[in-house]
Amino acid sequence: MSDLGRKNFADKASEAIKPDSEKSYLEQAKESATGAYDKIARDVVPDSQKSFGQSIGDSVSKGKDEASESGKSYTETASEYLEQGKEAVAKTAEYISSSLTGAKEGAKDGVDAAKK
Repeated sequence: MSDLGRKNFADKASEAIKPDSEKSYLEQAKESATGAYDKIARDVVPDSQKSFGQSIGDSVSKGKDEASESGKSYTETASEYLEQGKEAVAKTAEYISSSLTGAKEGAKDGVDAAKK
């Protein structure tokens, strides 16, 4: 699915599969122009105004472009995102654990105070 005026994913896939050597100059120029428009729309239109599928596709496309610009492979970039995700999960678990421990201690103190 694609949003109005955007390339759909089937078109993008078929463009990527067919080698440039088998495309006419007109096809290559069209792909270049529509690709440039698509990148602009990807960056300008807020995710809140995109369909879910378009938002996911744009995120993947942007990540691919950023990885290409940084000189990192997809694997390196994916590994970095995975590490960031692990850190976020660890911090969340630590926060929850400390909150539960604090609640348990607070409840115990309350029971002890009520017994007195």
